[in-house]
Amino acid sequence: MEVVVRKSDVSGDLKAPPSKSYTHRAFISASLSKKSVIVNPLLSGDTLATLRACKQIGASFSRKAEVFEFSGTDEIQGGYFNFENSGTTLRIFTGLLSLCPDFSTLDGDSSLRTRPNRDLVLALKKLGAFAKGDELFRAPFRIKGIIKGGEIEIKAESSQFISSLLFALSLAKGDSFLKILATKSRPYIDLTTDVLERAGVKIERTAEGYFIPGEQEFHLGNFEVPADFSSASYLIAAGILAGEVKIVNAFDSMQGDKKIVEICKEMGADVRWDKEKGLIVAKRSELSAISFNAGDTPDLVPTVAVLCAVANGVSEIYNAEHLRIKEIDRISGICKNLKALGVDVEEKRDGLKIKGGKREFFGTVDSFGDHRMALAFSLLGLLGEVNCRNAEAVSVSYPNFFEDLRKIGAKVEIS
Repeated sequence: MEVVVRKSDVSGDLKAPPSKSYTHRAFISASLSKKSVIVNPLLSGDTLATLRACKQIGASFSRKAEVFEFSGTDEIQGGYFNFENSGTTLRIFTGLLSLCPDFSTLDGDSSLRTRPNRDLVLALKKLGAFAKGDELFRAPFRIKGIIKGGEIEIKAESSQFISSLLFALSLAKGDSFLKILATKSRPYIDLTTDVLERAGVKIERTAEGYFIPGEQEFHLGNFEVPADFSSASYLIAAGILAGEVKIVNAFDSMQGDKKIVEICKEMGADVRWDKEKGLIVAKRSELSAISFNAGDTPDLVPTVAVLCAVANGVSEIYNAEHLRIKEIDRISGICKNLKALGVDVEEKRDGLKIKGGKREFFGTVDSFGDHRMALAFSLLGLLGEVNCRNAEAVSVSYPNFFEDLRKIGAKVEIS
């Protein structure tokens, strides 16, 4: 699918889609609870992969409009799992399937098959799992248990490894001490502990990591999924670039990506967030360059990079080397798309140096199969005309994105 976005003035109210990160964790927690109700989950490519996997391990659910009623599983069942493009799903289920005595095969699409899982699998093997795969345990690989609690340390290149262990160790026989030597994107771990604690799972934060009692029971009950701040970042950027956008369901949560409001303000943007009303208003603004540490919020980098292309001065995005093991090498992908639109950009090992100040953008960009590339770079068409190839990738996290842009007055042509 190709999408062309042309110069437009935008104005209007929108709801950001529900949080992808919370939906994953809520679906999984509900599948491990006796009875649960999930309200307003995100239904996208990634979360549907999680929903299918939940059914495969033995959970069942029914749906009525935006409400899902779950009956969880007492015993995790194995088999062949295809997680499509969802790294979160693969990583968390790697831990859960290490609680099953039979081998399971974990697989995905061509993009997911490039993503390494070595540190996570080695940690599970130390706890008693058996695994077969290539040196980096890229999908497809096989795993079985049954793991037991214990003392384990991990240097995790992805926070998803920690989230996986927190889920699995809370169910394992015996207590566990999880020592984290290093990791990235810590807010996503906090989001995991938030959902686990709301499911009645006890996890104790220590100076070096976590203490996790074993053989716990999940009781999620009712859970309403909040708005997704990484998705909201594109709507905020649209307002800053081309008019005024109001996001009417932006209530506070544990998501690290809510930092987008602070980042935009630091760049000089007119962005206001009324947390009590759940209202964010973003207006057309003159922007200044920024130095952005992406260690905790890697999913914001495409949005920030797009804003840096407009901002006056030279911006730096750093501490972002973990972006190279996302759906694509995002540092490289961002660099290619910025250059395709005439932006002076330098690719660094751990980030980007972007010379901003452009006022118009014309050209063709590519998602490279990555939803965040399509979501971010199509916005620059609001200041000219941008053709985005492989734009169907937005279905991973924000299926209605281009329809929402049209609602606020953007000129969008889909072919």
